[in-house]
Amino acid sequence: MLKKIFLSVASLFLLWQSYNLLLSINRFDSEVWFEIIFAAWILNLFITGVFAFAGFAFPTQKLAPKNYYSISQPKRLKKVYKILQVDLFRKMLLATLWKNKSQRKRYFDGSKEGISNLEVQSMKSEFGHLIPFSIICIVCIYLFAIGLNKLGLISLLINWVGNFYPIILQRHHRMRIEILRRREQSRNSVKGSTQN
Repeated sequence: MLKKIFLSVASLFLLWQSYNLLLSINRFDSEVWFEIIFAAWILNLFITGVFAFAGFAFPTQKLAPKNYYSISQPKRLKKVYKILQVDLFRKMLLATLWKNKSQRKRYFDGSKEGISNLEVQSMKSEFGHLIPFSIICIVCIYLFAIGLNKLGLISLLINWVGNFYPIILQRHHRMRIEILRRREQSRNSVKGSTQN
C-alpha cells in the first residue's frame, strides 16, 4: 500500500512538473546544443515518468481494449522490428538497465507460469510508453509550430528511442508468446489424439 502511495505521488509530481514545463516551453530560447538536448530529455523524462509510475502502481494497461494488445499482423511486426534494428535496442537494454538478473526474473522467471506474468508486464510496459509517445509527438508538433525546431527535433528523436522502440519491443515479445502458446496447444492436441 505504501508503495502505491509513493508511486502515485511520484506520478502526480511529474504530471505537475510536465504541466509547468509545457506552460513555459515557449520561452525557451537557447541555441546551446547541450541545453537543447537536456531540455528535450527532461521533457521526455517527465511526461514518460507520469505514466511509468502510474503503471507501476495500477493496472493501467486495462485502460486499452484487450484486442489492442493482440498481434494481428506478425509478419509486418517482424519486418518493422528488423528494419528498425530493435534487437540492438533490446541488447543495449539488457547490457545496461536490465543488467541485473534478479530484476529480469520479476518479469520472467523461466517457467511456463512466468509466461503469463511476462505477457501482463509487456502490456503494462507498452501502455506506459504508448500514451507518452502520443503526447510527446503532439508536443513536438507544437514546438515546430512555434519555431523551436531544434528542441522539437531532439525531443522527437528521444521520444522515438525512449518510447516507440519499447512499444515495438513489447509487441514483439507478445508475438513470440503467442507463437509459444500455439505450439503448446498443438503439442497438447497431438498428445490428446494419440492417447485416444
